Amino acid sequence: MYTREQLERHTEEVLREIGIAEGHYVLDCCCGSGTYTAAAATLVGEGGSVYAIDKNNKKLNDLRQKADLSGLQNIKIMEEDVALKIPLSDSAVDFVLLYDIFWYFRPTENKMTNLLKEVRRVAKPNALISVYPTHVDSNSLEHFKNKMRNKGFILVSEYSRQLIHEENIERGTLLNFKKVENYPVKRLEERIADLKDRLPVHSIPPSMIQELEELEEELERIKGKEK
Repeated sequence: MYTREQLERHTEEVLREIGIAEGHYVLDCCCGSGTYTAAAATLVGEGGSVYAIDKNNKKLNDLRQKADLSGLQNIKIMEEDVALKIPLSDSAVDFVLLYDIFWYFRPTENKMTNLLKEVRRVAKPNALISVYPTHVDSNSLEHFKNKMRNKGFILVSEYSRQLIHEENIERGTLLNFKKVENYPVKRLEERIADLKDRLPVHSIPPSMIQELEELEEELERIKGKEK
């Protein structure tokens, strides 16, 4: 069993490693009781803020108590369902933490698509989206990576390290993506053409249809902005 101090030191180390520092604005999406929230708040200091969002009131109350005990006043706690909307303005945050969310947001489901649309909206240009995938198999994880790419996020690093999961320190994978502000139209068009070429005549997999629809939607969005 790890002590609270050990867990806090470890979470700070992880977040410092991905670049969170004084003055940053961080979104901890589906934060639960705040495994990483308090560490992020400590790192960003008085000049930054951490938006901790979850729909579980009990876990958020645990986070409120933790913040009060630690004297952290830069945590903005929000009880919201991020599958519907993230209650932040456009381009509001420098970092988005998507840690241990796949128990609720399955990579192949529409609500994951909706979540990533909102993440892209609230993320600043060149924001970093850090993902700690748990409860997901390798095929689903590859599907998630494709979704991220299709939404205009590029994978900048993927590595194994010790991470916090359910109050334990265990080895996991960390995926870090960057938001690409001007996602190339040509790359989207090439991916759409490739998918259409590979579509089988019969028994089209739903995942391929969904990816194609998402790509075409993203292409229309980008072209609409260019007009």
